[in-house]
Amino acid sequence: YDLIVVDELGYLPMSRQSNHNLFQLIHAMYEFRSIILTTNKDFTRWGDFFIDENVAVPIVDRLIHHAQIFMLGGESYRLRQKLGGGSGVGVGQN
Repeated sequence: YDLIVVDELGYLPMSRQSNHNLFQLIHAMYEFRSIILTTNKDFTRWGDFFIDENVAVPIVDRLIHHAQIFMLGGESYRLRQKLGGGSGVGVGQN
């Protein structure tokens, strides 16, 4: 079973070539493979980091067609740890 994980999409700006490559990857996997994607951007803001909404719209369209979308909120565990309010134990830590 093939799966791709894209973590923090939109954290850094993407070049036109990167946009093209991501679209090609998502298009190739669409309806055949699974994609897990994390981002802190609403779908309505994807045009900002994709430079062009003409690229963002078909990517979002393919991603959400059969998707289960989980909207998570809350404070950052990293910030909480930095401010001394957390245990420092998180996912993957012992």
